[in-house]
Amino acid sequence: MAGWRLVVMIIVLLLNGLWLGDASAGFLGFGPDDKGKSGLDFNRGYDLNTVGSVSGRVIAQPHQVENEQYIVKVQTASGTLNLSVGPGSYWRKNGIAVRVNDEVSAKGAKAQGLDGENYLLTQKLVNKTTGAAVELRSESGDPAWSSKGAGAGMRSQDNRFGTGMGGGFMRGGGTMGGGMMRR
Repeated sequence: MAGWRLVVMIIVLLLNGLWLGDASAGFLGFGPDDKGKSGLDFNRGYDLNTVGSVSGRVIAQPHQVENEQYIVKVQTASGTLNLSVGPGSYWRKNGIAVRVNDEVSAKGAKAQGLDGENYLLTQKLVNKTTGAAVELRSESGDPAWSSKGAGAGMRSQDNRFGTGMGGGFMRGGGTMGGGMMRR
């Protein structure tokens, strides 16, 4: 009888995790919870209905915030805005030089976090001071650091692509294969 109670409790926990969605999924081991104090999902939260362009002056060096996400803080005509430019590992390898007082323009999806801060999930960033530009997401908002956004990358001043993330495929033999278990 005690064995059945344990099985029922496990099933209830699993169903509860699926019912509540992402917030508890990380707790149950189904995947990471990508939301931090902002409440935003920087990787999958791109909303095409809020896409717009902004210009402003950089007021803080790019720095890491929640969930390895890098932010460039910019002062625009309408206030302070946090430009989300991708995970630190991607930004350090594929980002452009951005310094305090540089004039920048950016295109992306606007969002307000639960922390009261305004964010732009940046699709394209241009440093108007240096002329450097980087595409961080596809036009549909797929991040360049994922396999869906593999076409995005850096562009030079003459609009040629430089190094960017390649679009690799998972090959067989890995630990995440789709094979059958046999006895």
